[in-house]
Amino acid sequence: MVSDVPITTSDGEVVDLDSVDIDEVPRDRLNEWVGDLSMYLVELQNRLFSSGLRKFGETPTDEEIQTYLKAYFGEEVKEDEIAEAMDEYKKHNSGEGHGAENPFHWWTSILQWLKGEEESSEKKYDDGHQSKVSAAVEVATLLHRSTEELDAVVNALDGGYILPNPGGDLIRDGSSVLPTGRNIHALDPYRMPSAGAWIRGQKAASEIIRQHQDANNGSYPETVAVSLWGLDAIKTRGESVAIVLALVGAKPVKEGTGRVVRFDLIPLEELGRPRVDILASLSGIFRDSFANIVDLLDDMFERAATAEDEPEDLNFIKKHASQLKQDGVERPAARLFSNPPGDYGSMVNEVVGSGDWDEAESL
Repeated sequence: MVSDVPITTSDGEVVDLDSVDIDEVPRDRLNEWVGDLSMYLVELQNRLFSSGLRKFGETPTDEEIQTYLKAYFGEEVKEDEIAEAMDEYKKHNSGEGHGAENPFHWWTSILQWLKGEEESSEKKYDDGHQSKVSAAVEVATLLHRSTEELDAVVNALDGGYILPNPGGDLIRDGSSVLPTGRNIHALDPYRMPSAGAWIRGQKAASEIIRQHQDANNGSYPETVAVSLWGLDAIKTRGESVAIVLALVGAKPVKEGTGRVVRFDLIPLEELGRPRVDILASLSGIFRDSFANIVDLLDDMFERAATAEDEPEDLNFIKKHASQLKQDGVERPAARLFSNPPGDYGSMVNEVVGSGDWDEAESL
C-alpha cells in the first residue's frame, strides 16, 4: 500500500520508511499522505462491483459486461479492443453475428476435464489483436448466459440433469466458471494445484524469498512457515500447496489422466538456489479433504531430507533433518503438523472447558 501511495517530501522525493522513522516525517506531509491514502482506498473500494449484488437469473447490462471484461483482462487488452469486442458481442446476440455456440461445448469441457486439461485462469490468447478481441467476445457471451440460472433451477426442481461446472470467481479462476447456473463443484483434489495456482504460487514464493533477502543482506531463508487451510485451498485451487512446492524446489508430476501422482524435486542446478525448509500447519479440513496431498508432500519431504547428492548448505531440509536426527527425533523429515484425526480448530474451547490450564499465556 505504501508503494502505491508513497510518502513524499516537499521536494517530491519518496520517503524510505525502512531507513527513516515515521516520527521524523513532518506533520504536514503526513496529513497530505493520509488524504491521498483515503482517496486511494475509496478508488480501490469502488474499482470492482460498485453496483452491488445482482439479481439471480438477470442478464448483465452492456455496461456491467464491459466492467467485467476490463477487470478480467486488465491492461493486457486495450480500450479499443474492449470496445470492438462489445460491438461483436452485440451483433452476436442480435443474430447478426456468426459462430453460434457449439451445443456440445459441455461435452468437450467434460472430455478436457477427464484428460486433465482444466482451463487455467491464465489468458489463452497471443499478442494478436484479433485473438484478444475473440477472447473478450467469448467471455462476454458467457456472461450473457446468466439467464440459464433460472432454467437450471426449474430443471432441477423437475428432477432433470444439471450440467456440471467448476465454481469460483471469474477474475481469479478464469472463464471456466462460466456460464453460471450449473451444478458447481469445488475442485478435484487429485488435480491440485491447478495450472493457474501453480503459476501464482511460484510468484508468491519468489516474493517471499526476495523480501527475506532484502531484509537480511541477501541471505536465503532457511525455514518458512506456511498455513495449509482447506477452504483457502479450495478457493485458490491449491495456491498454498504451490507455494510450498516452489519454496522447496519441486513440481507436480501428472499421469496420463491429468492426476497429480508425485511432487518431483527440481535438480539444484536447474533450481539455482537452496531448497527452503517448510514448517506447515494443516487445518482439520485440509487434513481430511486432501489426504492425497498430505501423502505426496510427506513423501517429497522424506526424499528431500535424504537426497544423497545435495550438500546441506543448498538443502536446508536435509540440514535441519540431520540436526534433528542427531537430537534423537524419531521422524526428522516430518514437516506437516495438524490436530489429531477428528479434532478441528485450535481446541482452545476444549482446554477452557476442561479447566486444564493455569495461566492465560498457556492458552
